[in-house]
Amino acid sequence: MPALYAGDAKHRDAAAGQVVPVPRVQLECGESRIGANVKERQMTESTVYFTRREENIPAALKLVGVARFSGAAVPVKLHMGEPGNPHALRPQLARTVVRAIVDAGGRPFLFDTTVAYPGERSRRDGYERVARRHGFTQENVGCSTVIGDRGVGTVESGVAVEVATALHDATCMLVLSHVKGHIQAGFGGAIKNLGMGGVTRASKRLIHHMARPVHDPALCTRCGLCAAACPNAALSVNTEWHFDGAACEGCGKCALACATGALRFEVMSLARALAISALACVRGKDVLYVSSLHSMAANCDCDPNPGGIICPDIGYLIGSDAAAVDAAALDLVDRVKPDVFMQCTGVDPRDQVREAASLGMNDRYVLREL
Repeated sequence: MPALYAGDAKHRDAAAGQVVPVPRVQLECGESRIGANVKERQMTESTVYFTRREENIPAALKLVGVARFSGAAVPVKLHMGEPGNPHALRPQLARTVVRAIVDAGGRPFLFDTTVAYPGERSRRDGYERVARRHGFTQENVGCSTVIGDRGVGTVESGVAVEVATALHDATCMLVLSHVKGHIQAGFGGAIKNLGMGGVTRASKRLIHHMARPVHDPALCTRCGLCAAACPNAALSVNTEWHFDGAACEGCGKCALACATGALRFEVMSLARALAISALACVRGKDVLYVSSLHSMAANCDCDPNPGGIICPDIGYLIGSDAAAVDAAALDLVDRVKPDVFMQCTGVDPRDQVREAASLGMNDRYVLREL
């Protein structure tokens, strides 16, 4: 089982429109292109397994230590899809993961949280109905489904976060993620799955609020770049700079677009808030990750109209570090469609991984194929 790819940008290929041809060689760098401070941190490389075939996922999970889940209740954190979204994860993949946990002696259950925006998934009973309609039933998946709407307060990196009770109380978990674009965060993977999906509605709102813009008129040239970047028309720039707080969703794209420093985040960027929230969810726990690089649309699974597919199917990634798995996902996508998430969303998807690495999460990896 040779080492395949160690994530150095200078070794990328532009294999657009094809299933990614992962090179069967060990590259010398041994780190993702994410964190410039990896060498200073001297972290051990995290092994991330790559497979093109779903039936190889159980073998990969054995290699990353699913046997440690024996005897434990294991939440499988996933997103079961917004009504109307055609690209979200399918029950069959959840069943494959659930069966691997059961075979290891664990007691899995599917888990997600209610959302902060209006709709059927904002209530437990509504999300339960959505999950059933989308096929996430005991009969199809092999375990029960739990929707959480309560949390336990914790402080991570100076930020107060309410982690969903089922995740807070667990000793281990499996994070099952669908890689795709995200109009506010650049892309969605394991960090986003946990950082937004693993906390309460109140914490979801807090995460977005922290990235709202603060305006300094003395530095503003009224160039309009911020208004052009806003996906919600919350900003307008004519003779004056105007901000509609009710329309703002706290993505921070305006502050990222500002070239003069006239806009800053109220507290921190969305990417950093997501990384902190994700770290709060996994702190002190034994966590494994499975990410699906299939049906990768321009926007997220929360969107009923996520746009078309922007990258061909690649395969599955299995590992034990969220930042490493996300870094590997971005590197593989870039080998097929270079910078496609940035082009579609206007947000650098690697900011999430950089922020996670700055918090001490391991983004250093070596990729091995099954």
